[in-house]
Formats: sequence, structure tokens, C-alpha cells
Amino acid sequence: MKKYLLFILPIFLYSATFNDLIYSVQNNLLVKSKQEQTKALKKLLYAKKAKNYPFVDLKLNAIRLHDTPSSIFHIPGFNSPVPVGTKTNIDGAITIIYPLFTGFAITKSIEKAKLQIIKNQLETKELKRELYIKIASLYSGIYSLNQAIKASKEAKISIEASYKKAKGLYENGFINISNLYKIEAQKYEILSTIQSYIDRKKSLINNLFYITGIKTDVKKLPNIYLAYNENDFFAKALNQRSDIKAIKTELKIDKKDIALAKSKRYPKILLFGALKRTGDSFALDGNGFSNPDQSFIGASLSYNIFDGGEKNSEKQAAYAKRSAQILYLNDYERGIKRDIQNAASTLQTLKFQLKASAKQVDASKSYYKLTNGRFENSLASADILSRAIADLASAKAKHQNIKAKIFLQKCQIFLMAGNRYFLKNIR
Repeated sequence: MKKYLLFILPIFLYSATFNDLIYSVQNNLLVKSKQEQTKALKKLLYAKKAKNYPFVDLKLNAIRLHDTPSSIFHIPGFNSPVPVGTKTNIDGAITIIYPLFTGFAITKSIEKAKLQIIKNQLETKELKRELYIKIASLYSGIYSLNQAIKASKEAKISIEASYKKAKGLYENGFINISNLYKIEAQKYEILSTIQSYIDRKKSLINNLFYITGIKTDVKKLPNIYLAYNENDFFAKALNQRSDIKAIKTELKIDKKDIALAKSKRYPKILLFGALKRTGDSFALDGNGFSNPDQSFIGASLSYNIFDGGEKNSEKQAAYAKRSAQILYLNDYERGIKRDIQNAASTLQTLKFQLKASAKQVDASKSYYKLTNGRFENSLASADILSRAIADLASAKAKHQNIKAKIFLQKCQIFLMAGNRYFLKNIR
């Protein structure tokens, strides 16, 4: 059974689709880390909301004095100290404090905490978008290297066939041994190139596994249809991109910071009260000197008159931070429009390059056939034949590499319009 499993296992390791890799991002450790941050922020929100409720404390104080409290009353004929308290003093109280008015600080801090949760969730989506781009880049890179390996292996077969023919020609005295050596040297150069491609491919597969947890090879690229309209894409980007939404959420947080800075200008009003009893034992039934029931209610108002300009400076800093964020958002949106335009232009260039590379492959094939025939008739040197074989392999690899770049470019353009648009169009 183990023997059969060894044959089956590689199939599972190397059978993941592009969609499998994209949807595996949900299990990425960085994504999970951001999700845990969201959970932490939700707990902090509960802590902020708790400040809207009364604070209830239970206190029990027990004190044992060294001497009995006493006092001497200056009465003629009577100078002995008179006890005015007990050595043992125990107080028990349930205290309630309620922030009746805090200048809207609690309300604004709750609203800010909610916005921080939303921002972190948007940052998680943006992290996914960045990972999607990395996956697409690695996926296209693995495909390109596979095609380069394939082309190089075909070149290796051709060079080996040429070597056999050259050896026959040499043995019959039609060419000298230097031609044989040149073909052999070209063969080892091709083998070295293949090994270099294999090593680079392993590195990309490992990087892909690091992100997705899936170790897979890439034999073909998905067909992706892109209907491009610049204004449509830009509108989608502004409405759907999580990074833009995160910046806009940060602007809302800045508004709450301004409101919090303003709240310090208002007075603070607290209501408080307590159910309190005292005594010389845990029965709390008095000590013979003071009332056992010392319960109370009250209110306090505090208002800062002068703070050296601290509140005003904090408010101005909050305004300045928001202004800076607005400028950053405007520049960010302009940058996205520029990126969309440049990406579309690059895609068009790649499409022209693909057509040109296809013609180059045809030309290289024709030249190789011509050169091979001339070599067999001693009309071309081994050096020319070796270069023709290498050029054909290079042309094939370049053609497939451009295909991979077009696939990656389409993925990037889709992702410029947001995660939702990308996921919708790769299915």
C-alpha cells in the first residue's frame, strides 16, 4: 500500500489550480494575524462601551490601631484621657460612580473604536489583494520557467541529434574535431541552463508554498478575458478598493480625534453614591462613637480653566493630521488612475510583443531547419548550428514568457479594480 501511495502523493502535491491558490489566502498566517487583531479591537470596543455604564465597587477596610483613640478635655478636677474611638475599625461600602457628562468623550471614543475595527478589516482585505498579486506573479513565473525548461530540453534533443550526425561526418573526414567539440560544449551549456531554470523554479514553488501552504507545479495558464474601459475601472477602484476605503475610514477616525480634542473643553459631571456601614467588628453595627450607617450620595463638577494651551494644541494637531490625510488620499487616487493607464498601456505592448515573438519562433524554426540541412552538407559550421538551436530555444521560451506576463498583467489590472472584481473574473 505504501508503494502505491508514493505514486499517488505527487499528484496531490502538484494538482492545485490557480483558483485553489487564490482561495487558500484565507489560511495565510499574515491574514489570520490581521483577523486576530480585529478580534482584539472588538474587545477594546466593549471596554469603551463599558464606560457608559455606572462603576460599582465593593470595598472593605479593616484597621487595627496601636492605641485607642483618646482626647483630654480640660475640665477642672478631671484630666484623664477619654476614649473617642476604638482600636478596631472596619468599613464596608458599595460605591457607585456614574459619568453623567464627559463632553461627549465616551461617545466619540466608542465611535472611534468602531471605525478602527472597520479599518483593520479593510487592511485585511488589502493584505489579501497584495497576496493575490504575489501568487499571480509566482504562478506566471513557474509557468514561464516550465516552458523555458521544455524549450531547452527540445534544444538538448536537437543538439544530441546534431552531435551524432557531426560524429558521423567527422569519422568520414568531412569535418574536423573542433566542430564536434563546439556541439558538445553547446550541449553542456544547454544542460547548465536547464539546471538553472529548475533551481529557479524550485525557489518560486517554495515561495508559493510559503504564501498558500500548497506546493504545486504550473503546466498551463487560465484563460482570462479582460474587457477594459479606463473610466469604468477607475470608478470601480474608487468604490471597491479596500486600501482607498481604509484611508477614507482613517479620515473618519481623524474627525473623531478632533471631536475628542474638543470634548476636553467641556466640564465633567459625575454622580456618585455609596451604601456604607462602619463598626468595630465585621457585623458593621457601629463602634459606639459614630453612626453605623454612613451612606451618602453626591455630585461633582470639574472644569479646567487653564492648561498652558494643551487642549488647543491637540485640537490643531488633529486638524492638521486630517488635512494631511485628505491630501494623501487625493494623491493616492491620482496614483491609482496613473497605474491603471500604465497597466493598460503595458498590456497592449505585451500583446504586440506576443505577435512579434510568435513570428520570431517561426523564423527561428525555419532558420534551424535550413542551418541543419546546410550543416549536413558541410555548408555551415557547428558553431552556426549550435547558435541556431540555442536561438530557437530562446525564441520559444521568450514567447511563453510573454504569455505569462500577459496573464500576470491581466490579474494586476483586475486587482486594480478591487478584490471582488478580480475574484469574479478568475472563476
